[in-house]
Amino acid sequence: MFKPGDRLNPYDPASLEYPGDDAARGLMERIAAGTSPMGNLSSMFQSPEKLQHMLQMMQDDEAERARTGETLDEQILREKREWAAADKKSAGLKVKGNDAFRNGEYKTAYVIYSTCIRLSSHEPLYWLNRAAVALKLKLYTRAVEDVSNAIERGDYNLAKAHFRRGQGHFFLGDWDKAAEEYEKALALQPGDPNVLEQTKELEKVRCDLSEEEKVAWVAAQGAVTVQDIFEPDEVKNRSDELMEQNVD
Repeated sequence: MFKPGDRLNPYDPASLEYPGDDAARGLMERIAAGTSPMGNLSSMFQSPEKLQHMLQMMQDDEAERARTGETLDEQILREKREWAAADKKSAGLKVKGNDAFRNGEYKTAYVIYSTCIRLSSHEPLYWLNRAAVALKLKLYTRAVEDVSNAIERGDYNLAKAHFRRGQGHFFLGDWDKAAEEYEKALALQPGDPNVLEQTKELEKVRCDLSEEEKVAWVAAQGAVTVQDIFEPDEVKNRSDELMEQNVD
């Protein structure tokens, strides 16, 4: 996870601290650390939607600079400062989210991690944390989606990521996909007792239940959606309140 003042963080003004020839060294360090925006370019160019989104952002930025008179360098530095402030706030909120999770306040934790994602969507940790909460709330589809977003944004704790995505698939009854995810988790972290236990549970369900019993088992897991457990706009409204608060 990036920290404010981390010069390897491309979203932080500290990443501009390399003078002269050191700028190239700084870029290479960020690429090696997997923190350079260039690391996402290959996947971006393979996706027409992402490429179109990037081009639209560039056009919007150019129009905004024409309106404000801001130079490109001024815009980059301003945005880096804004990103650094957002990263600092999301890091503070994460602590509160962790406390809520430990206390079993899962809806509160969900809102807090959602706010962290709003502030610092580039951080895979926040997506992974919200996936953990989603599993507790039986938001299994959301858990799978959140883990996928986490993996797309970096290789942070991939063993845990694949395990959580496997759990989401397991409770949804997508058992072949669950098995694939557990296998990936064990390849990254051999002998993990939690994954091994869940793998045994998966095989028991797949092998011991009849087709009719499998359907009943999936229904009994009680999968829900965000709309089932939150009032309309509740997550957004509570998140808006957190965005306005000062977080130490």
